[in-house]
Amino acid sequence: MDDMQPKAQSRPHLSRHVPGQNMAFRIPNYKSRNSLGCGSEQSDQVYHSRRSHRKSRAGCVNCKQRRIKCDEAKPHCLRCKKHGTECDYSSQPARPHKANNIISKFTKTNPELLSIDSQASSMSLMMVAEKLKELLQPPPATGTNLPRLPTDATASARTIEALHHFHKGPAFATESQTPLRIVMGKVVELAFETPFLMHAIIAAATSHLCTLLPDSRDYRLAEAYHWQQTINQYSTEVSKTINCKNMDKLYSACMMISMHSFLQKTFNPRTSFVFTTDPTALTWLRLQAGLRYLLERTLPWLPQSMWWTVFMESRDPSLNFEDKRPGRVGLDPDLADLCGISDETTIESNPCLWPLRMLMGLLPFERTTGSFQVYNTWMGRLENPFYECLLRKEPRALVLLAWWLGLMCYVEEWWVEMRVRSECTAICMFLEDSCDPLVLKLLEFPASCCGYLLKHEQARVLDLD
Repeated sequence: MDDMQPKAQSRPHLSRHVPGQNMAFRIPNYKSRNSLGCGSEQSDQVYHSRRSHRKSRAGCVNCKQRRIKCDEAKPHCLRCKKHGTECDYSSQPARPHKANNIISKFTKTNPELLSIDSQASSMSLMMVAEKLKELLQPPPATGTNLPRLPTDATASARTIEALHHFHKGPAFATESQTPLRIVMGKVVELAFETPFLMHAIIAAATSHLCTLLPDSRDYRLAEAYHWQQTINQYSTEVSKTINCKNMDKLYSACMMISMHSFLQKTFNPRTSFVFTTDPTALTWLRLQAGLRYLLERTLPWLPQSMWWTVFMESRDPSLNFEDKRPGRVGLDPDLADLCGISDETTIESNPCLWPLRMLMGLLPFERTTGSFQVYNTWMGRLENPFYECLLRKEPRALVLLAWWLGLMCYVEEWWVEMRVRSECTAICMFLEDSCDPLVLKLLEFPASCCGYLLKHEQARVLDLD
């Protein structure tokens, strides 16, 4: 009915151009043409302040779609009453424009997810968000005590941001890592049909965002929620049959869980396992063997995996991690002496022999981020007898771990740096009061890598001064 009023009687409607609620606008009040004499100049324009008004922020769906002001009366606004239409407040998202913009950005920069062969082929922009919401809610069987994912538009936008951050950001694969970046794209596609993998992706990306914005409570809550769902659902899947159909899903989630367990967000050597009797304090290292367990279970199908190329490229032909020969040949003499290795020692009789042989293979590599894949393999191959030596705080095992942590100090990975520096420093602090001069000598390498000045080195500097 409002649109049928004569134009001569309608007042100009300018509210659509108002960018704020409390701003005064100055609009020109021109004199009529008749008031201007022939050849005379136009007089100065006169401005009048326009009365400020409040925009409709929480109007009903109908008014927002028609882009007209809603009086926000409930349960039915006056305009809907007047036109006899259904008035709906419930289905209007709080910030639909932002969510839509982020989803649009994500799908435009990730066209492969909307390809014909993709699981997301028939999804429009908002359907992507709905699919994510469906995937990321916990299954009913998990019970009612677990937290549920917020369903507002802001939370949906944050999920899309995390997915985009994982797929296109350099935190998980740089442009130079072409095979890895290709596989990461496949991981995202696979996640659209695998809830625990999608949770892992969102959790990993949110963990990185937390390192960039440590004061963000929203990111911290989202991170905790998604890691909880990842671990719960992944554990259920691993307890079932492991075969060629689910191996890629499990590999991908396992690597992200391993990364999460290794991540330490602040530098604090005093939280290290060496200063506690709690055996779970070494979980960050023990969980790194999870991928090896999966690879052993799926060995016959491994060449079929989408990760096969990446796994093969991480192998160096000059490095033999299966070198389990007995004796001291090829070992550093000081490290061999510390570990009690003689010419007759075997890997069965001494749990430090094989970790030391693997460590010797790492030392010739250039100490840069480029050696990360090679260094990383060491911790995934450690076995229970060596872990038991670490838990007993045996100096021989701690020194070997400190040497490996020292090498890892040269790796610039966001989820690695704090952990390796904290643990390496902690071992140096724990052993620097040792009465064994060989222990003190062998601590100098890891201490120099993590930037810790040992007590006997401090005394040496003071003597020189």
